[in-house]
Amino acid sequence: MNKFIVTMLLLFPAVTLAQQDMMAQMQEMSLCMQSIDQKELKALENDSNQFSTEIKELCDAGKHDEAQEKALKFSRKMMDAPVLKTMRKCMEKLPDSMKGMMPNMDPEEIVKDYSKHNVCDEI
Repeated sequence: MNKFIVTMLLLFPAVTLAQQDMMAQMQEMSLCMQSIDQKELKALENDSNQFSTEIKELCDAGKHDEAQEKALKFSRKMMDAPVLKTMRKCMEKLPDSMKGMMPNMDPEEIVKDYSKHNVCDEI
C-alpha cells in the first residue's frame, strides 16, 4: 500500500503537467475558433441547406446529371471555403488525445467525392 501511495505521489506532478499542456492546447484551439467569422459560417450553412434542397428537387425530377454537376461544383466550393480552411487549422491545435472527440475536418471527409457515384444514389 505504501509503495502505491509513493508511486502515485511521484506520478502526480507528471499528470498535472500533461493536463496543463492539454488545457493550453485546448485554449489555443478555442481562441483560434473564436476568430472565425460567424456570419461566414452561417452563410456556409445556409448555402449547404439550399444545396441539399436543390439536389433533392433535381433528383426527384429525374435530373440526375444536372444534380451530379451541381454536387461537383458545390464540393469544390466547399473545399475552397476560407471558413472551413480556418476551422481545419484550428483543429490541428487540438491535442491528439482529444481529436477523436471532435468532428473530422479533413477535406476528404467533409466533401463527398461524386466522381465515382451519383449524388442521387444517396438520397
